[in-house]
Amino acid sequence: MKKCTLLLFSALLLASCHGARYHFKQGNRFAEAGALKRAVTEYKFALDRQPNKAKYIAAMNTHGTALLEELYTNYRFADGNDSLSVYKFLEAEKWKIYIKPYISLSRYEGFYTRDFIEQRSRYMARVYKRSHSLIRTKDYQKAQRRLSELNELDPNYKDVKSLLRFSEVEPVYTAALEEFELGKYKEAYYRLQPMYKKYPDQNELKLLMDEALDRGVYRIGIVSDPNLTGKESLMSNAVQSRLISELYRLGNPFLELVDRTNFDLIQEEQQAIVQGTTSDGALTQELLSANAYLKVVVNVADEIEGELKLETKKGYERFYVKTKNKEGETVMNTKYRKVTYREYWKENRVHYIAELILTDRATSKILSVNSFEFDDEDKAHYINYNNDQLFPGYWKYQSRDHHSDRPELAEYKRKELARLRKASKSIKSPAKMRKSAINYFAQTSAKHIQTLDLRP
Repeated sequence: MKKCTLLLFSALLLASCHGARYHFKQGNRFAEAGALKRAVTEYKFALDRQPNKAKYIAAMNTHGTALLEELYTNYRFADGNDSLSVYKFLEAEKWKIYIKPYISLSRYEGFYTRDFIEQRSRYMARVYKRSHSLIRTKDYQKAQRRLSELNELDPNYKDVKSLLRFSEVEPVYTAALEEFELGKYKEAYYRLQPMYKKYPDQNELKLLMDEALDRGVYRIGIVSDPNLTGKESLMSNAVQSRLISELYRLGNPFLELVDRTNFDLIQEEQQAIVQGTTSDGALTQELLSANAYLKVVVNVADEIEGELKLETKKGYERFYVKTKNKEGETVMNTKYRKVTYREYWKENRVHYIAELILTDRATSKILSVNSFEFDDEDKAHYINYNNDQLFPGYWKYQSRDHHSDRPELAEYKRKELARLRKASKSIKSPAKMRKSAINYFAQTSAKHIQTLDLRP
């Protein structure tokens, strides 16, 4: 509350100090409006909190009127410069709307409107003519700035909206058309895409995008290696299936996967070409064929599932016994008993190597070869014992002492066995690691295909 009072006091003092300067004197301009703007803003906040406070109402009326006199005077002094006049008037109108709920503004309603409309009309006519000139010279960036200005001043002025849209669309369409004619279909498509999203009714953008997509689409058939058997064959098939899902998920419009049901037709077509026959069937098959074949082969699949190893070990368990000392007080004495416990180990490991080969259908040329490796392992190491007061050590006879007995009674030794006692007994199986490898190979292969510059 004190802060608000100080702000209001400072605003009132500031405005009061300048007050005399805001009364009109013949032959002189009013002073800078910045101080009045700050004062008016503070009184607005005060009236929002206390709408009926008489001193705030009076102060707002005094300083709000002074501010508008200052702003409209600046507008009048801009006479002869239509651009300056327009924006000075708009500033005054903005402040008039800002303080309208707090004071009477009847004296300003429509007082300068007729002059402003004439000034704005002259100014917009010049800007409109300049915009046409910029479009003719293909200076679209400057044209957009001028047309955006006209659109803000009057959204319904002539054909400004159409020209503004044209100045945005035309340079993008022209650049995309040049790329299209150079065979850069992907570049053309992606250049047009954001503009078409902004203006979906621009049919010429859609037509060029469709044509670029039709010419630039690359068809890939994902094939299997018939020579693979066993675990490698099963994994390869799984990777291929997962790869298809990954490629669809990435949603590349220029990548099309050929249905596996057409692979037999593709092979027949190749045989027809080799034999020099040209039949209607071969022509039909050629339409169904891919630009390239993609083969994902898992040629190394090493999986080692370790055996659960068990070792019975000797140790010492700590316990406490209550006894009476010489003074008859009860005390706790630390004792150790010889015990055995079981320690377990197990380790599973896998190692896979997959190869991604992309081959051109027409020439059998290898377009890309990439190898991916996947390694994983998991270990389990734990002990079975019923409490955490266990220490490692060695003893020869459990029921009596021997000179070779070696208890290791350091606390960190006990904590290590306590940790092993709580360690996880579960371990990832090779089957689970295999699933991770399949996902990795499929995702990595899909991303690699996305980076290739594939052109039909």
